[in-house]
Amino acid sequence: MNLKGARILIIDDDPDFVRSTGMILKSAGCQVLEAFSGREGLEKSKAENPDLYIIDLMMETYSEGFRVVESLIKDENTRDKPRIMITSVDLKGPWDTYPLNEWSACDFLLQKPVHPAELLKHVEKAMA
Repeated sequence: MNLKGARILIIDDDPDFVRSTGMILKSAGCQVLEAFSGREGLEKSKAENPDLYIIDLMMETYSEGFRVVESLIKDENTRDKPRIMITSVDLKGPWDTYPLNEWSACDFLLQKPVHPAELLKHVEKAMA
């Protein structure tokens, strides 16, 4: 799939992660939007209307990403847009006992650090 022109909003409180991930996406032809908090991400979502979201789990609070996803689902304009949750939380243990669609309403859950090819593969799948 061609990602050229896809508008992707990265919501993460780590500026280095946002910029490095943005560089990967830009190299694939994506237009990258940046937000450094859950609140800023929701504001940018309304203003910019992205095609896909990449959301960090832990930002202002340990579960801020879930709050962002919940807000996106409640909004009829963003409800059906693809979402990828990214976290540095170890995904072994309690996380692997819940089906992804039941606990996060995201298309994919990825663990940091994410290899560039892996990130692009999941973005393509989510956009398909």
